[in-house]
Amino acid sequence: MPALVRTFRPDDVDVLVDLSLRAWEPAFRAWRSILGPRLFGLTYPDWRQSQAETVRTSCAQHAERTIVAEADSTVVGFAVVVIGTPDDDGTLPGDLEMIAVDPAAQRQGAGRQLMDAALDLMRDAGCAYVNVWTGGDDGHAPARAMYEASGFTALPVVHYYREL
Repeated sequence: MPALVRTFRPDDVDVLVDLSLRAWEPAFRAWRSILGPRLFGLTYPDWRQSQAETVRTSCAQHAERTIVAEADSTVVGFAVVVIGTPDDDGTLPGDLEMIAVDPAAQRQGAGRQLMDAALDLMRDAGCAYVNVWTGGDDGHAPARAMYEASGFTALPVVHYYREL
């Protein structure tokens, strides 16, 4: 069943936090496996708490460009769009700051609907391009697949960590 994409309401935030933690758990599990428990613990001492705060802050700061997907009257996903500041030549960037779909609703089209709606928001705002960051680990593979299917081009980036 197609999802209905609507604007964010402040009373959505707790559901979005819970949904995002379920959606992003595989990524953090992958990072823990890659970094090892000690280094992961140093870099992400309580990833659930920090991610919950990031979602709350992002939704509050960008409420007018946060969109929510519902299926059968249940919130199944969300995306936060940020319109950047024009650069020196006037080019306006857009950022897909975050996007998440509840694992129980993944691969049913809600992510693609959120992506299309987010791209429309940026297009309507006059953005010339959009960027989104994601991990190269197995936990982020579904996100990378969606971005690539949506026409994004990946720029390989490596982020190193080291315990001191």
